[in-house]
Amino acid sequence: MKKIALILSLAVLTLTTQTMNIANAQDDKEAPKPLHAPPALPGVEQEMLNADYWISLQNDPDEIVMTADEIEEFNARVRTEPVVFKDRFGKKDPLIQNYLSKLGIGLYMHPVQPLDLPDTLPGDSLRVWLKDNIDYLQSRDFYDSRNATYNESMKQDIVDAIDRESVPNVIRRRWGLIVRRADVRLFPTSAAGFSETKWEMDMFQTTGVYIITPCAILHESRDGDFYYVQTDIARGWIAADRIALDDKKTIRKLTESEFLLAAGDKIPVYGDKNFENFVMYYYMSATLPLWKKTRDAWVVKLPYRKIDGSLGVTDGYIRPDADVHVGFLPFTKRNALEQSFKLLHNPYGWADQFNKRDCSGNQRVVLRSFGIVTGRWPNFVLLASRHRTYIDPSLDIEDKIAEIAKIEPAITWCGTGGHLVYYLGKARNGKVYFMHEGGWGYDEGDQHYFVNRVALNEAHHKWYDANSPRVFTTFRK
Repeated sequence: MKKIALILSLAVLTLTTQTMNIANAQDDKEAPKPLHAPPALPGVEQEMLNADYWISLQNDPDEIVMTADEIEEFNARVRTEPVVFKDRFGKKDPLIQNYLSKLGIGLYMHPVQPLDLPDTLPGDSLRVWLKDNIDYLQSRDFYDSRNATYNESMKQDIVDAIDRESVPNVIRRRWGLIVRRADVRLFPTSAAGFSETKWEMDMFQTTGVYIITPCAILHESRDGDFYYVQTDIARGWIAADRIALDDKKTIRKLTESEFLLAAGDKIPVYGDKNFENFVMYYYMSATLPLWKKTRDAWVVKLPYRKIDGSLGVTDGYIRPDADVHVGFLPFTKRNALEQSFKLLHNPYGWADQFNKRDCSGNQRVVLRSFGIVTGRWPNFVLLASRHRTYIDPSLDIEDKIAEIAKIEPAITWCGTGGHLVYYLGKARNGKVYFMHEGGWGYDEGDQHYFVNRVALNEAHHKWYDANSPRVFTTFRK
């Protein structure tokens, strides 16, 4: 009898399990699959996806907002002006969010000029920075490209590569030039350290830097494959093959000569005048020293790393009709809008990972197209200008939108310490719009829509509504 009872129990369990599996399969089948959001999000009209629409709404699209000299003064102030946080509307300053933690991973609120740094640095300073990064590595879980957790052995391999023990008491800086777009990393590895298994946010990534960026070299990994450097906006590890070494004078001469700006999203550079030997892309706001302009091509000085690691320079060729500009673009509302819309629909990449951009990476290259240099994080950008408007979080959304609508559009950026958005202003339909690079989506009923790109949204739309930005910063002198 016991045997029969056991058989019956197993049969009931099997039937129950099968029934549950069928029900789960039906639930999965009935659940809507996530979709990509349409090019025009709900509330966005097709004509709004063009810079000309927003330019036509400006009374003064070609007014010079800041001259080149005024931008130079602006940048100098950003490099030196102390940051003061104040409570706003009875709450902590919204720009204090993430402020210290981002300084801790090597991003700068105050950009530096690497070639103006002293020739030496106390070794203790670097040891502290490296220790902070090692502590961060040990403080939490990271996942590799297989979705496997970094175990203690894998973490120890990274610590060993850092070679902190070999840092001398006095560091003599060496000088380098970025010769190809490069990633600044928290650790001397190109392997990703994702924050979780569902989203590709590489927490080992700090930022991207572009060609012709000078840097100061403080240290190198045990295998010599990475340098620990200071660039204008960040310090961290960069693959050695992206940096060529030379003296300050030579690097300064190359970086301060007349240049050709990449005004488009990415500009191909060739090694021959017939444009058959593709060499690389250089990206919006990056520059290359200009040699000459012929009827058939722009000829630039193209830096490269020689076998011995030193700096070499050869000729590079760019098509005559490429989207480039001699010198920085004039800072006007027309140009700010046009530069922003050249990036429309570009995919999201946390901290410029995978050669993409995130919210502040996107806005940074727009501002740098005019020669404006800020720190590389949302609150660093929003703190750069003195012209800031704080929105009372206790207001209802309609009152917030009414306040926001009074703010000058097209040269204003907004957000908090965690996200940065370009403020387009009021459209012809009377509604307010934002444009930004967002790595998330939104729900409509049971349906989820991925955005994960540069897109526009109306200020009521849940992807990023008017309840989200707390600070609006206008870039004027």
